[in-house]
Amino acid sequence: MKRHFLFILSLMFLSGLSYAASVEKITWDGVVRQTNEFNPSVKTAKFKLDNAKQAYNRSLSGFMPDVSLNAAAGQSGGDSGFSRSYSYGLSAGLTIFSGFSTYNEVKQRSTELESAQVTYNRAVSDAAYNVETQYINLMWAYETVDMLKQILERRSENRDMVKLKYDSGNVDQGSLKRVEADVELASFNLKQAQRYIETASAALLNAIGRNDDIILNTDERLALKERELSRPDFNTILSTIPEFLIAQYSVDSYKAQLAKTKSQWWPTLSASGSLSRRGNEWAPDNNAWSAGLSLSYPLFSGGTAIADVNTSSNMLKISEENMKNVINSLRASAVSYYNNMANSVEIVSVREFYLNASRLQAEISSRKYVNGLATYQEWYQIENDYISSQSSFLDSKRSAAAAKVQWYNFLGQGFVQPGK
Repeated sequence: MKRHFLFILSLMFLSGLSYAASVEKITWDGVVRQTNEFNPSVKTAKFKLDNAKQAYNRSLSGFMPDVSLNAAAGQSGGDSGFSRSYSYGLSAGLTIFSGFSTYNEVKQRSTELESAQVTYNRAVSDAAYNVETQYINLMWAYETVDMLKQILERRSENRDMVKLKYDSGNVDQGSLKRVEADVELASFNLKQAQRYIETASAALLNAIGRNDDIILNTDERLALKERELSRPDFNTILSTIPEFLIAQYSVDSYKAQLAKTKSQWWPTLSASGSLSRRGNEWAPDNNAWSAGLSLSYPLFSGGTAIADVNTSSNMLKISEENMKNVINSLRASAVSYYNNMANSVEIVSVREFYLNASRLQAEISSRKYVNGLATYQEWYQIENDYISSQSSFLDSKRSAAAAKVQWYNFLGQGFVQPGK
């Protein structure tokens, strides 16, 4: 009888989703793979990281010589006659010393590249947090449907039991109507939960970066492997959080920029050379060459160098103050997120203990009620308490899983399987 009832509920559920284009089975590994493939935020972050790499590579060119090929052909004429000229050659130039400007440019771009890598990691972590949260909701939705099927079955059995007592004159009509109303409410709650699966599927598809008219189905369920947490050393973890690293790289970048700005007060030493052939006929055969060094020193630039240095110095001070603010903010957030996670994880065990106790009490109460050893009100209150404890336990698992992925996101970690 029980199997037949659950089979009917399953058919009802599938028929309720029959309008969907299709149902796609998905796992957490599939979510991770698809997010990396489709998510616009992740793809955008990759392009930004690549631009930072290109900027760093471009800065290295300052250590390389500029080499060029050149060729020319011309003609001229006048009262004295008509002539042609041809030339071709190779020229090269190299900045030997630029007051450490090139060195500090490379250092600044290197720091910006490291910052871009951390920014990319943060983008991946944020995308992971979104899909983890929505995958938790999807697992919770399917587990809720499973639970509500059992509740509907139990409510139906309770209705049949009370109907027998009503027919025998042991229960009033109001008590019967109450348990009949419970069946209707349980049926509605099940339909509502089944509809929420579509909502959860759409939200997860959006977080992944897909636009498909499908229903996602998963056999994975919420599980918390870790029920007790060890308080971390906040001073240690702060130095690994992306926002801390980005702020630190910003300070380092402005230090390099200040040093680069001060290079305007140093002389510049350059070397150049060329090889060429010139003549009035093609191919010219008159060889020519040149080589030399040039040294320049800016004596006066109208005060722009001083202004540039002062501006860079102020930007460095601003970044240092921002660093202090980031550290203070991160510490407060770390304590808040950790305590929220600890509370959410620890309450799961309490809810599970309460569920087991209420289940046992409901079994005893049902037997007493059937045998006339408990009143309707005593049995009904305990029965409702047991059903309520099932929802509370499932909701506590969902809250704990959500709090854990929020903590991992704060730390800047990537994809972490919900419930780990």
